[in-house]
Amino acid sequence: MPELRLLPEQASTIAGSVDQLYWFITGVSAVFTILVASLILIFAIRYRRRAKREERPASAGVLGLELTWTIIPFVISMVMFVWGAQIFIAMKQPPPDALEVFAVGKRWMWKVQHLEGRREINELHVPVGQPVKVTLTSEDVIHSFYVPAFRVKQDAVPGRYTHFWFEATKPGVYHLFCSEFCGSQHARMIGQVVVMEPADYQAWLSGTV
Repeated sequence: MPELRLLPEQASTIAGSVDQLYWFITGVSAVFTILVASLILIFAIRYRRRAKREERPASAGVLGLELTWTIIPFVISMVMFVWGAQIFIAMKQPPPDALEVFAVGKRWMWKVQHLEGRREINELHVPVGQPVKVTLTSEDVIHSFYVPAFRVKQDAVPGRYTHFWFEATKPGVYHLFCSEFCGSQHARMIGQVVVMEPADYQAWLSGTV
């Protein structure tokens, strides 16, 4: 029986940080949703329309309360912003020793070129525990290189180069998708990232396996 997951498997160094931020935002959203819905229900009942003689006089605003419900959401939103910005910057700055790979999106495939000469179609072989920088472009329309297990997604744009990086944490085969609608066969633009032990990767790179 397949394992039930709320999120894809974590298989990169950045995946845990992305998921922590996701659950924090989800938790805050859930708390405020329940709070606001509960207050609406309570106020609807308590301050419902009454007979003229039962109406209560309007009350003046309470400055402290108004500051509270303004400052608290502001502080929480700033926490989200700073936390997200830190992750974004980390995802955009590959380590200087990163392995370089070039990928081109084309309807409807990914063409991958390794500096050592190996080429791949709809596959990307990488070593475990080694940062990998992928430089992207497109031959036709906008595509998007998306590996859910790594929590990385980057658009491939015609006429320009973009890049992203990741470091896989465990060997395995992981889904690769194009997550930008690119035409009638967009759903078939799928592939896989094969994460290998360093020795196995070197053997694959040299063509001995």
